[in-house]
Amino acid sequence: KATVSVLYWTQPSTPNNMTNQVWNYASHPTGLPTAETFSLEETATPTADDLKDGEVLLQTVVMSVDPYMRGRMSAVVEKGYIGTFELNKPIEGFMACKVLSSKFDGLKEGEHCTGLLPYKRTLVADGKVLTKIFPSEDVPVSYFLGPIGLTGLSAYLPIEKIGKPKEGETAYVTGAAGAVGSIACQVFKLKGCTVVASAGSDEKVEELLSMGVDKAFNYKKVADEDLVAKLNELCPKGIDIYFDNVGGVMTEATLEVLNTHSRVIACGAISQYNKPPAERYGIKNLFNVISKCITMQGFIAWQWTDEFPRAAMEILAYVKKGELKVKETKIEGFENMPTAMGHLFTGGNSGKTVVIV
Repeated sequence: KATVSVLYWTQPSTPNNMTNQVWNYASHPTGLPTAETFSLEETATPTADDLKDGEVLLQTVVMSVDPYMRGRMSAVVEKGYIGTFELNKPIEGFMACKVLSSKFDGLKEGEHCTGLLPYKRTLVADGKVLTKIFPSEDVPVSYFLGPIGLTGLSAYLPIEKIGKPKEGETAYVTGAAGAVGSIACQVFKLKGCTVVASAGSDEKVEELLSMGVDKAFNYKKVADEDLVAKLNELCPKGIDIYFDNVGGVMTEATLEVLNTHSRVIACGAISQYNKPPAERYGIKNLFNVISKCITMQGFIAWQWTDEFPRAAMEILAYVKKGELKVKETKIEGFENMPTAMGHLFTGGNSGKTVVIV
């Protein structure tokens, strides 16, 4: 069940058969998103009679909340990034839905699909933007938003395309207990790497070690000025691949320990997301990228859409064989979406965070 933090609200609601609900984007947050950032509104419930050719009537089953969404909660979009949310319009996120009715040849009533969709309980969508999924007893619907969805692909593909791991290399993953980080750790292990990871609590460190990570530490117990020494202790041969989910002072420290010709996968910078641009941490040793011939590359997962089917099938095979473990934080109730969102930025989640509708 959802637990409510002081920053987030719950609005218990039992909509009747004639009432639909939607989460709208209400205001641009300063710092952490708050209750005022979102607005739960009632709206008309679409029916099969509303469908046009090529459209599908959907019932939301699982909603994904992801750190990248904070970048869309702004009056100004970062250049090259996905667009911002529009005020007083529905928030979009990845969702898994059940088909209630269809006029699209690729989906039938009773089947399931995923897509980047407005946060509504019941909605009409263009069938062309949906991906049919095949949940089963051992692969539940939520997995198609996590390891087999964009979350898993955001770990798997950049490791393959940017990290290019070799057996015996050392990989360091920050934000390692999160949705992408926990998968990245396991993918590196599958590739034969020694994996070092950091997370924000002792419990998360234990989870990572039980998942097969070789060494892990609670970064909150290490002073900023001691991070380089800690990384040198845990990575005596240096770091060959850095999967960066955090940015800031951690990335600055890691640049001191990276080996010559190492690779940096710039996935995220969650330590900076809730800060205005003028207050974001300025990394002081980027010259190391030159002197150590480091390859440092960011990515947007959609740049590899042609490879999604192949990569998703490979991840699915690892999951089914038990070689890739799935960790989820489940928040129950459509009305509790803001609480789920809050967990992403306050350390209340472990693994993939989803809202079960």
